[in-house]
Amino acid sequence: MSTKEEKIKLFLQFLRSQNYHKTFEKLQQQSQIQLDPSNLLKITQSVKSHNYTELEQILEQYVDKQTKNQCMLLLLEQHYIQLILAQKYQEAVQILRNQISRFCLDEQQKYLYGSMVFNQDLKLKGEQCLIDEIISLCFQQLGLFKPNRLITLIQQAKSNEVLECKWHNHLQQDYRIQKKHSCNQEFKHVIKIKNVSLCSFSDNGEYKALVIGQSIVVYQTNQVESIKEVDKLLEVHSKKITNLLFSPCSKYIGSSSEDNTIYIYNFINKRKYRLQGHNTIVKSFTYVLCDPSRKKQKNEYDIYSISTDGWLYEWNENERRGGLKIEEKLIDIHSHQSKELMLIVSQNKITLYQLYSKNQIIQASSNNLIYINSQVNKQFEQLIVYVNDYLPQLYLYCVQTLQLIKILGVYSEQSINSFKYHFGWFNNNLVAAGTDSGQLVLWHIEKSEKPIEILQVSEQNKEIGCLRFHPTSHELLIYVQQKTKKQNTQQERQQLQENLIDLFTIPQDRPSLQRQQNGVTQILNFLQRIARSDTMNNREQLQEEENSDEDI
Repeated sequence: MSTKEEKIKLFLQFLRSQNYHKTFEKLQQQSQIQLDPSNLLKITQSVKSHNYTELEQILEQYVDKQTKNQCMLLLLEQHYIQLILAQKYQEAVQILRNQISRFCLDEQQKYLYGSMVFNQDLKLKGEQCLIDEIISLCFQQLGLFKPNRLITLIQQAKSNEVLECKWHNHLQQDYRIQKKHSCNQEFKHVIKIKNVSLCSFSDNGEYKALVIGQSIVVYQTNQVESIKEVDKLLEVHSKKITNLLFSPCSKYIGSSSEDNTIYIYNFINKRKYRLQGHNTIVKSFTYVLCDPSRKKQKNEYDIYSISTDGWLYEWNENERRGGLKIEEKLIDIHSHQSKELMLIVSQNKITLYQLYSKNQIIQASSNNLIYINSQVNKQFEQLIVYVNDYLPQLYLYCVQTLQLIKILGVYSEQSINSFKYHFGWFNNNLVAAGTDSGQLVLWHIEKSEKPIEILQVSEQNKEIGCLRFHPTSHELLIYVQQKTKKQNTQQERQQLQENLIDLFTIPQDRPSLQRQQNGVTQILNFLQRIARSDTMNNREQLQEEENSDEDI
C-alpha cells in the first residue's frame, strides 16, 4: 500500500470515528478507496450481540489464528466477568470450560481465568472500548490502521519539513506539530552602506566597535535597541588595522595593526595604552586572565600577541612579560579561558597549546596556504580557516583533534579577490561570507558542504567590506563599501601609474620632444592634485563615513 493511500484511509477512518458521515462518504467516493466497511460492521455487530460463533467465523476469514484467539478471549472474558459479578458461578464455569479454555495459550492462562472467581476488583469494559481493542489487534490484517497512526504520520511529515529546512539540523523536543514552521523569519541580515573594514561585538551584545580607516568608533546598544556613540578614537594607528577585539568583560577594546603595535582602550575609565615591541606586522591578539600564580599585576588581563615574524609576546598593560618564537608567517591566535587552551594559526600549520604553560598539545599541517584571520565558534569546538588554491574554500576543523571535518565550497560565477567571513555566535551552525562583488554566501555546517543561500546584497556589485553575526540574536550585520573621495584619488593614482608606464616604455624610434614634455606636464598636474586632496580627504573621510549609515 502506498503512503498516499495509507493517509487517505487514515483520514477516512478518522472522519467516520468522529461521525463526519457526509464528509466521509464524499472523500471515499472521490478517492475511490474503500475501508471495507462490511467486515468492520460484522465485527461490531457480533461484539454487541455477543455472538461468539459469528465473530469467530469472521476472524477466521480475515486474521491469523493467534490474533483470532486474542480477540475471542477479550470478548469471552467480559461475558465471564459479567456472570461472576451476577454470582452465576455455574454458568461462568461452563463458559470457562467450554469456550475460554479453547483459546488459552497454556494451562497457566487457564488457571489465571479460573482464579478470577475469587477476585473482588473485577470490572467490565465499555462496549466501544471492547470493540476498539478487538479492532486494534487485527487492524493491519483488516486493512485498517491504529487511530494514533494518523498523528504519527503528521508528526513525521512535520519533522521532515523541519529537518529538510536549510536552517535546522534537529527538531526541538517540545516542538508542536500544529506550530507553523516559520524559522526563516528568525534569521535576518541588515545591510549598511559604510566603509567599515572590521566590526566587533562585546560578548553580551551591549557594545559594538567599527574600524573606519585607522580610527575606531565604539557604540552602545540599550534595551530598546537604540544606538549611541560612546567613543571615537581617531587615528589610533598609522597603518592598516588587522584585528579588533573586545575583552570578555566588555570593558576593553583593542586593535592590532600593520604599524607593529597593539592599542588597548578602557572605554569605562577612558584609560589607554599602546604595546610596542614587535618588529613586524602584528596580525592578531587575545585577552587572557592573569595567571593567579603571578603577583603585582597592573591589569586583570594579559595580552598575547603574534606577529608575522613568528613571535608570540605576552604583555600586562604596556609591559612585556615574555616572548616565544613559534614559526614564521603567523596569522591568528585564539584562546578559551575555562578550557585553558590556546590556538595559533600560521600559513601552513594549526597548533593547539596549553594556555599558561604554552606547551604544545597537538599540531596539524595544511597542504594549502591559509589566508586572512581564522574563526572559532563560541564553544571553542570548531575552527574555520580560509584557503585559496584554485577556488576559495573554508576548511572546518575540530579544535580538540585538529581533524578536518568538512570543506565548505564557494561557488561563484565571478572571480573572488576579496573574502570576508564569520562563524555564527548565537547560532553556531551558520557560517557567512561576503565577496568583493557583493555576494553573501551562507552555509549550515550540519547540512552540506554547499551553500544553503547565495544572495546579491549590494547594488552595482559593491564590495562587502565586513560582516558580523550578532552574539545574542539571529542578526547578521553586513557593511557594504561606499565609494569615497579617497577611492577617486586612488583611481587618479592608477591613471598616473599607467601614464608613467606609457612614458617610460616609448619605442626606440624616439617621439618628439613636445610629446614627452606634454606627458611630464600631465603627470606633474596629477601629483599636485593628489597632494592637495590627500590632506583634505584624511580629515573628511571619517566624518563622511560616520554620516553615511543607510540601512537597507
